[in-house]
Amino acid sequence: MNKFYKREESLPLGRITLRPTPSNGLQTPARNAWLICTLFFILSFSACTKKTVEKISYPQSIVSLSPSASEILFAIGAGKQVSAVSEFTDYPPEATTLPKVGGFDGKTLSVEKILSFKPDLVYMTDGMHNFLIEQFESYGIKYYLSKANSIDSIFQEITDIAKITGHQMEGQNLLDSIKKEINTVTLNQNYQPLVYWEVYYSPYMSAGSQSFINDIITKAGGKNIFSDLDQLYPIVSEESIIVRQADVILIPATSGITSKSVKERIGWQSIPAVKNSKIYIVDDNLFTRPGPRIGQTIVELNKILYE
Repeated sequence: MNKFYKREESLPLGRITLRPTPSNGLQTPARNAWLICTLFFILSFSACTKKTVEKISYPQSIVSLSPSASEILFAIGAGKQVSAVSEFTDYPPEATTLPKVGGFDGKTLSVEKILSFKPDLVYMTDGMHNFLIEQFESYGIKYYLSKANSIDSIFQEITDIAKITGHQMEGQNLLDSIKKEINTVTLNQNYQPLVYWEVYYSPYMSAGSQSFINDIITKAGGKNIFSDLDQLYPIVSEESIIVRQADVILIPATSGITSKSVKERIGWQSIPAVKNSKIYIVDDNLFTRPGPRIGQTIVELNKILYE
């Protein structure tokens, strides 16, 4: 579950002290009734006053520990509230100029550096940064734990972060824009290309049904050849890749793999994607980030699948 400790600061109510009041000719029962009415009025006014002064304090020093988190923050207009980012943050351009607190995983992150920014919110990723939770809780630092493994969960995360940072209107505008972009995609009901997404090659690793990449492929009009595996990113055998006969193969650019090297893999020549030269080296910074550019990703993949 995404976790965020909401902080609300309000002015404390003053203590009300009742003192003896002259009767002004009122008999005791009448005087008691008058006192009760007066007390009720004072308490009601105090309650209204509390509602008036109650105020949510939005974070002003956010440390973002993943590139997708940084993209979301800047996309909703919270960029000025961000104090530091991870070394792999490369988009948008203005985010790249911020101080860095280390890499994406725990081996390269510097907790001391994170704390040096006196963060009132640390934006983390589930499965990658969970080891930091206990430390941040001991320091009383609030955090948000991203668990974006589907398009719907990305939408929910954008909604959450927009509310937390005080940019609800901008967050809704962003969601509307993404959904509008996705709706421009035209699907072919008579043809659903089989897609193999290669996460890694030694050993072979692909995207399972629980990954947001599986969702991206489906929305773009394709069918993930490993959608039957109930995992995020399962390790798969080379034989299982070959036998599933993908129509399209997607390779992340940062892997260093080329289309030529894929064609030279032993036994892969029988795969339709290899025979028809449907091997695409894609920008994994765009295709693999669960952030505000998923609409663009789906549009781009749709063009690849049906070109």
